[in-house]
Amino acid sequence: MKKIGVGIIGSGSIADIGHCPSVRALPNAELVALCDTNASFLESMAKKWEPKRTYSDYHDLIADKEVQVVIVATPNRVHAQQAIDAMRAKKHVIVEKPFACTHDEAWTMVNVCKKEGVFLMAGTNQRFWEQNRIARQLIDDGYIGKPMMGRSSLHEGWGLYHEQLSFTKFRGTPSEAGAGALFDLGAHRADLLIYLMNSMPKRVIGIVKRLVTPESYTSLDDSFWILIEFENGATGVISGDRYSPAVSNISEVYGSEGTIFTASEATNPFQSAPLAVYTSKNFKQSELPEIIREYRYPQLFWSEDIMQPDGYVPKRWVSVYPKRGWAYKAMLEHFLDCVEKDIEPSLTPEVSAIVTDVLVGAYMSMKTNSWVDLPLKENYIVPGYDPTEIK
Repeated sequence: MKKIGVGIIGSGSIADIGHCPSVRALPNAELVALCDTNASFLESMAKKWEPKRTYSDYHDLIADKEVQVVIVATPNRVHAQQAIDAMRAKKHVIVEKPFACTHDEAWTMVNVCKKEGVFLMAGTNQRFWEQNRIARQLIDDGYIGKPMMGRSSLHEGWGLYHEQLSFTKFRGTPSEAGAGALFDLGAHRADLLIYLMNSMPKRVIGIVKRLVTPESYTSLDDSFWILIEFENGATGVISGDRYSPAVSNISEVYGSEGTIFTASEATNPFQSAPLAVYTSKNFKQSELPEIIREYRYPQLFWSEDIMQPDGYVPKRWVSVYPKRGWAYKAMLEHFLDCVEKDIEPSLTPEVSAIVTDVLVGAYMSMKTNSWVDLPLKENYIVPGYDPTEIK
């Protein structure tokens, strides 16, 4: 099998736990190169993951002729420029979330992608968890009717990923990260809610604040709440914080004929299943979607669902426990498949640019004390961010 050469810019924690093992696990991928300006990180990661080459300058990596796909896994501030430079070198690019930190950064990336004729995808892997893909398929099939309201939340304290896994603490530095919980967690939740609702945001209003975290730790926000109105008339909300000691995440979609709950990062006693679905529509046992039929265990006896007088199964919640898998691997597998077949990835750069506008728009709404229309009409710099001049 011909392998696609992958180069990773940034040899930090997300490359270590997400991208490198995903490349190694896929038969059609080869880790050609790793790059980092930190010699210690680069040496340690090279010993562990054994790339063919290492670089201290990302320009050298994107000039490598064996590299066909570049993964940008660096601090937020340089995402846009590094992705743009890679695309201009005719590389296909996955850029870690947040896709960008400003409206101008995001849409410049989209424009360069189109001009260079390459593929560009954000690394918002949440949509690639199997339970979320099943949820979207059920929604597309009309299982819960028309989705009208949605919510997606992720609450995860600084002491978890940031303290236990991260190689550096750039996520707490305004000039490097741009925003705290908003960009780090909000990028996931906005993308996932757009994916599940299957409609683009029309306008947003939100609150982004530092409520609990001491300023001595970071001056960045540690919580956000953003209300979204979608183009199809549906509404939704995303929320998150960086002070909750236990992870809590759940996404909910309320349709005209049913409800879906889905979770990926963790479960708890009040959220025991990764996916739970309910429909008020009438189904005979033989007509149920295959995934529902597979997981719908009778509560009384095996023949319960096929012995009803009217032929329709009793209505109740169905819990689904798909194989856990690894979303980073699924994400890279999808992207490489698109590269091989020359078809656009399901997550387009335009969607990720709108995600950026959703997040930045929440800050703008606090300044204007009003709803903010999307896509944004002007650039806006979140407080404390030091954007690079895109070349």
